[in-house]
Amino acid sequence: MKDLWTLQRQYELWLRVELAALEALEDLNKVPLGTAHRIRSQVQIRPQRILELEREVGHDLVAFLWTLEEQIGPEGRWLHYGLTSSDVKDTALALVLLEALDLLVLKLEKLQATLKGLAWRHRTTVMMGRTHGQWAEPTTFGLKLLGWFEEGRRVEERFRRARETIAVGKLSGAVGTHAFFPPEAEARALGQLGLQPCPVTTQVVSRDRHAEVLFALVSCASWIEKIALEVRHLSRSEVREVEEGRPEGSSAMPHKRNPILSERLCGLSRVVRASLAPAWENNVLWHERDMSHSSVERVLFPQTFILVDYMLDRARQLVGELRVFPARMEARLKEAKGLPFSEGLLLALVQAGMGRRAAHEKVAELTHRAQAEQRDLAELVLEDPVIRSYLSPARVRSIFSLEQLSTQAEAAFTRVFGEKQGYNGDDHA
Repeated sequence: MKDLWTLQRQYELWLRVELAALEALEDLNKVPLGTAHRIRSQVQIRPQRILELEREVGHDLVAFLWTLEEQIGPEGRWLHYGLTSSDVKDTALALVLLEALDLLVLKLEKLQATLKGLAWRHRTTVMMGRTHGQWAEPTTFGLKLLGWFEEGRRVEERFRRARETIAVGKLSGAVGTHAFFPPEAEARALGQLGLQPCPVTTQVVSRDRHAEVLFALVSCASWIEKIALEVRHLSRSEVREVEEGRPEGSSAMPHKRNPILSERLCGLSRVVRASLAPAWENNVLWHERDMSHSSVERVLFPQTFILVDYMLDRARQLVGELRVFPARMEARLKEAKGLPFSEGLLLALVQAGMGRRAAHEKVAELTHRAQAEQRDLAELVLEDPVIRSYLSPARVRSIFSLEQLSTQAEAAFTRVFGEKQGYNGDDHA
């Protein structure tokens, strides 16, 4: 990923665009045949010379062209014929963004495979569900992981949509009118590069396209942060239902097992998320173009792509090495003394004929007693004469059973993976 953002790579792509444009003009008999071939066989990218000339002339693409012309001689005059700097730069930028997105998709697919394996392994591992940081109802760890996996599918789709949006170039001249570079030549050149002509341009390709790319990256970082934040919460000493594969210690407290990797991923997500505002501000330029977007993009694109690439790599490490403690998860449920089954009790009473308000008040009364007296809710329910008049002991015991939960949780796996489909891939858990 880092190699995509070097000056060497930038100059290589500029040359590729220039030669594609030149070949298109040759096809239309506007430039002597064989010019592009002869230039391609003679030129070399000389970054130091380009930078030297840039310091002299104050324009990077002019310095690039002068360096090429020094090597080629008279035929160099046909380079950049009818083009403006943004034609070359925006088209080359599209090419590098496509490569970068493809690299991210490959890493995302590897993370997804790891998530899928862990989710399938723990599809029936029962644990406490939590809302507002409080005990809610039982769930399974696999269902939690399945939710992450399914969101990852949407992240991948955003990558693919962003790829489609950015796969355009422009070779339309100084203000996008094709004054000296005909549309037919633009279509030929961009087709050779694997791009579509941008339907309408000014001097630049509209930056709403680039902002969409960065939105896809931000959504990926947010998704990874969601995973990492949950790992951090479940790693707390009071919970300790999971643990990073390689937690870090403390210089002062030897007992510490800190979720440093998860914390790092959460922190980096803040940096990635901060790229979205300047990306949209870049979309608002004076008239046909100014250069306020250029300096931003020189920082924004390399930094954001490299960070997201790193985050995907480390998120796969986090999930692949995650230690899961089912016994601790079960212990948390037992500590709750039946409280997570309060909704099932409420609904059973309603089904048996009790009014909803009365049922809600009765269950709330018993849950408060269970907490105050440190007793199991099921015991209090079996002792309560009002509830006994509605529910049999066998029905009460079924309400506090986890068997139904495991069966219902399987439905989500069927929706995501298909009817009765098992997981046959590598189990990275």
